[in-house]
Amino acid sequence: MSRNTRRARRWPCALKTRLTVLLTVPATIARAAPRRLAGKAPDTTEPATEEPHRPTGRPRRPPDPVAVRDVLRSALSAAGSGRAVLGEVDDALLRGTAVAEIAHLVTELVDNALTCSPPDTEVEIRASTREGECHIAIVDQGVGMTEGERAAANARLRGERRFFAAPTRYLGHYVVGRLAERLGVRVWLDESPPHGITARVALPGELLVPSRVNGH
Repeated sequence: MSRNTRRARRWPCALKTRLTVLLTVPATIARAAPRRLAGKAPDTTEPATEEPHRPTGRPRRPPDPVAVRDVLRSALSAAGSGRAVLGEVDDALLRGTAVAEIAHLVTELVDNALTCSPPDTEVEIRASTREGECHIAIVDQGVGMTEGERAAANARLRGERRFFAAPTRYLGHYVVGRLAERLGVRVWLDESPPHGITARVALPGELLVPSRVNGH
């Protein structure tokens, strides 16, 4: 079976998953987020009854933070390509409540970068913390975009374009835009010299562990 055939068969499931993110927020994402990532995206299909019973009135323990490096590794694993590699990443920590959705957001951007770049090139993911934010860069060496195409893509990422008025191939942009809006995350596309595109993600300090943001 060819690679294209396998992709075609997976497309209906992928479309359904992405539309779910656009239309609603699965409650199970919040339950899956506290778990340490084990090299793959969290399973969001678990039943709500799996959580152990807690006595009424007892406050829930906040989910453990997860290293941004591990979140990015999870996204790379979910993208399922050896062409996506992890570059330099600092030791920032992400709050556990945001882990699953940030991993999903980055996976969408990595998948888009892989689709838009030649099969003999790599896509590199880097991250650094500065000025109280964690900045993630997904860099590809693809065919790039015109200024107009990049402006339209950034409008989709900001939620300024209607989903049903655009071609299906841009669905990933709308998924990312919806996740970014919910999390208070900024996402935009830049040129990637000498050619290609860099997808940039700025995670606000509210999603990070304060001690790491302040460098302690």
